Amino acid sequence: MILLFSAGLFGIYFLNQSHSRQTTAPSDEKYYFADSKYSGIRSKFVTRDNKREKVSIEYPITENEKINRLISESIDKIDRDFQNTVLLATVFDKPMTETISYQVTHNTSEALSIVVNIKQDMNGAHPASMTQFWTFDKKSGEVVGLADFTEQSDEAAEAIISAAKNSVSQTIKQRQQPEIDLNEIINKEALSNFIITNNGNALAWPLGQASLLPSSYGELTITVPISSVSKYLQNPTARKLANIPKPAEKPKPTPATPTPIVANKTIALTFDDGPGPYTEKLLDILDKYDAKATFFLIGSKVSARANTLRRMQSRGHQLGNHSWSHPELNKVSAEQLASEIDQTNNAIKQAVGTKPNIIRPPYGAFNRAVLEQFRQRGMSAVVWSVDTRDWADRNSEIVCSRAVAGARNGAVILMHDIHPTSVNAVPCILNSLKQQGYSFVTVQNLIGDMTPGAVYP
Repeated sequence: MILLFSAGLFGIYFLNQSHSRQTTAPSDEKYYFADSKYSGIRSKFVTRDNKREKVSIEYPITENEKINRLISESIDKIDRDFQNTVLLATVFDKPMTETISYQVTHNTSEALSIVVNIKQDMNGAHPASMTQFWTFDKKSGEVVGLADFTEQSDEAAEAIISAAKNSVSQTIKQRQQPEIDLNEIINKEALSNFIITNNGNALAWPLGQASLLPSSYGELTITVPISSVSKYLQNPTARKLANIPKPAEKPKPTPATPTPIVANKTIALTFDDGPGPYTEKLLDILDKYDAKATFFLIGSKVSARANTLRRMQSRGHQLGNHSWSHPELNKVSAEQLASEIDQTNNAIKQAVGTKPNIIRPPYGAFNRAVLEQFRQRGMSAVVWSVDTRDWADRNSEIVCSRAVAGARNGAVILMHDIHPTSVNAVPCILNSLKQQGYSFVTVQNLIGDMTPGAVYP
């Protein structure tokens, strides 16, 4: 509901209010109150409308009289200056205009940030556009200045000043205005009053035209995200009034792991018959434990999962040949033997750019003729020393138990990444063997230089 009074009827009531006028109210001046859109704040409007002036002023009325008094005195001073200009003018082609309104940018139980916007047109060359703004402690009614927010820290003030200069520079560039030396303009005094915006996440300075920069630069709002200077605002006042992120806690030191029983023990995990639908999960597990492995690949499966091969290579795993279609190589013709090797080598090269130099004959089946074909291609045969028989017992606990029981320094463990139970056994294997002091390396790193045509381990 809006209440409207003439100045005469309202005068007795208004003398006792914090918004008392210091000048004699003209006969056409009217007052009325209205609820604002801001919680806990009403508005008091003053209007004057005659041939000399057209005025509309909106005062905020908060629940703290100290805040109300400071703002109303500031507005009244501006209005008195305007009235004096009106009184001194002799020619009136049209009325001089003044509009004073306010905007609340932050309103919590602890803090209030408010901007008073002043627009005046005195029939001169350029209408005036000014602002006044404050952040208040709502309990005490005191203005909170930049010094309060930073607890007199020169380092904090300099950080905020630097961020403010950067904000101004960016605005100038966007408006394609000439660059200007900001060192003398943007300082602690210029930034002493500020408002909080963006739901408590930024500091801002809404500057009227010609208040800091030349008039041609127009109105300007300097904005500094609190997150960019939060480490300088770790004080009770700042934390009470705005959203100040707490500094990142230093990570707690990880408890020292027990010294391995035997140091520098290495083992090679090898996986046959992939790549398959569970290989990517296996790569995630190996990454988590910082373990390297060797993959003996079926050539016919490679092109469909070339990205998986590239991930293997990028993570430092070793790629090996396991034939094209998984036959017993000692039972096929010389032509098929060559094709089984070469097609797979070419598929792997197409996926990752290089051919493998190791091959695991399916079922561990080879003879002199097979080894000769390996030698001619510069490839060495790699079999295994620990067979987990994961293809027979699709049980992760059994697979883990066999791998751990058979482990020894320099061992090559055989598994298959085409079985989900085998992949699920890997964390158990890695945990158990790491506690025994093992590290997990590729076949190449385990054995070192290998002779083409020879069989390892």
